[in-house]
Amino acid sequence: MRLATPFVKLPVRFDALRLAEETSQFDERDWRPHPQRFQGNSSLILVSSLGEENDRVAGPMQPSPRLAKTPYIRQIMVHFDTVIGRSRLMRLAPGASVDPHTDTHHFWRDHLRIHIPIATTPDVSFHCGGEQVHMGAGEAWTFDNWRQHRVHNGSDRPRIHLVIDTVGSASLWRMIESGPAGPLDVAFDPGRDAVPRFEGFAGLPVMPVAELETNLEVLVADIAEETEDALACKADLRRRTADFVRDWRSLWVEHGPGAAGMDAFRALLNGYRQVVDELPARLVLASNRGTFSVAARSTLDAALAPERLSAHVARAPAGATAPSVPRFDRPVFIVAAPRSGSTLLFETLANHRALWTVGDESHRQFEGIPALRPNKANQSNRLTAEAATAEVAEALTRALTADLVDCDGRSAVLLPPALQPRELRFLEKTPKNAIRIPFLLEVFPDARFVFLYREARQNISSLLDSWRSRRYVTYPRLPGWRAEEPWSHLLVPGWQRFIGRPLAETVTYQWVITNRIILDDLAALPRERWCSVEYDRFLAETPAELERLCRFAGIEFDARMRDVATGPLRPSKYTLTPPMPGKWKKNAAELEPVLPVTEPLMAELRAL
Repeated sequence: MRLATPFVKLPVRFDALRLAEETSQFDERDWRPHPQRFQGNSSLILVSSLGEENDRVAGPMQPSPRLAKTPYIRQIMVHFDTVIGRSRLMRLAPGASVDPHTDTHHFWRDHLRIHIPIATTPDVSFHCGGEQVHMGAGEAWTFDNWRQHRVHNGSDRPRIHLVIDTVGSASLWRMIESGPAGPLDVAFDPGRDAVPRFEGFAGLPVMPVAELETNLEVLVADIAEETEDALACKADLRRRTADFVRDWRSLWVEHGPGAAGMDAFRALLNGYRQVVDELPARLVLASNRGTFSVAARSTLDAALAPERLSAHVARAPAGATAPSVPRFDRPVFIVAAPRSGSTLLFETLANHRALWTVGDESHRQFEGIPALRPNKANQSNRLTAEAATAEVAEALTRALTADLVDCDGRSAVLLPPALQPRELRFLEKTPKNAIRIPFLLEVFPDARFVFLYREARQNISSLLDSWRSRRYVTYPRLPGWRAEEPWSHLLVPGWQRFIGRPLAETVTYQWVITNRIILDDLAALPRERWCSVEYDRFLAETPAELERLCRFAGIEFDARMRDVATGPLRPSKYTLTPPMPGKWKKNAAELEPVLPVTEPLMAELRAL
């Protein structure tokens, strides 16, 4: 958030000793490394996306179980009279630093960060915009993180701050703008159970025109006019930006923020992104000397969020009653090891008019039910029939019903009651569900399964790349697991055996055990209840394979699906790098020792 000055000290003071007491109850296992791996930086999550162990900035934000153990921190949050976003304790080891940087991510265009020091010494210095301060224990500060800033702990003790992210409220902004004043002491009230408000809306699938226009125009206007070349480039960019925003507005009034216009928005966005990518790196911003293209890309990255489609369309009007749960008739589950192409297959089949989905993977619907998360009794994502109690089955079908969308992104919930489906065909794909087939059969006794598999060396090479990208981390603080390479994708039974082993061995086991469980579970079903698909064959013979899958599912291979099958298949939303023949070879040296382990299973898969 941009401010008029680098630092603002808020006119309030908290009890640092009480805060230290609440902090001391947590042990080292509660702390996690900085997401960018800054040496000596760690955090303890209090409020996060879905209340889970993650660093995501998109909501809905929910308290972690730790917040319930910190009544004074909850009182502090309520004192600021604002909606609370991502919040945590942030620790800086003795002698450690936060390197100079600017926060250009789109999230920070409208979010403040409030710092309340808990453990600190005068040797801890905070630098921002050419100024330096020491934030004293119990004080409250915010700062202009758009400017370049850094922190250094010059002491021999850890520095710990309570850090709260928020968009602010009128009363909080009055506090910020009121200027220096005698601080109001806010003591802990042992009789008060404060309940903060949390950010619940993550945003629309398509950025509104006014937000996009304002963000880009501010950035273009901020370009430093230091040379004739910069002036000319800025003038041309202003014209191109105006054209882009006008076309965005045109698409908005045609389609709104739903699924129907997503492809058109994406094509327009990619065209403007190319303009930004071709700009010279010397085009910098006068406000913080950051590169214009880096800041602009952050806005463009936030402009489309198709993963929000189901959440957006399922947001019912105030006062609406909960929808009745339809009958899920022969639901179709795509089961596959991660990185095997299942998203591409799902997105292709989801074009069928007869099929309903939740718009994406179903992690939220399944793991929003505590009993379906890994626990001490079941330390993996494996679920058997015993987990499908009547209560769990009802909760799951209601969660899925709330997010149902058709092939054009229209919500079942928002249809008039008379038009809401009483019976429907459901399509689902979530890699974790590959090892939950007995559970799924207990909840949906007439379920069908499409087993997708991919050649081992391609699949395992893609797994290596995805783990290293850190884009697919699911369990960042798995007990005993190496923090520098957090667990990604589904958590398979027996993962503990690979603590300390090379990553290539881990992902090979992940591939082998997932496919092994799928094969063994499907073997208990009549053959007409499941079919198999080989990824390369699906790509090479898409029309024939898609027709076969429609026939298996009992749905018509109609003109719409023929068009999908004969047109170019777009890379899926979870594509890491563009498809390329022989891409796996870059990891050939790591794969060579582990591929022999996959050969017996590959022989079984080829026999299908």
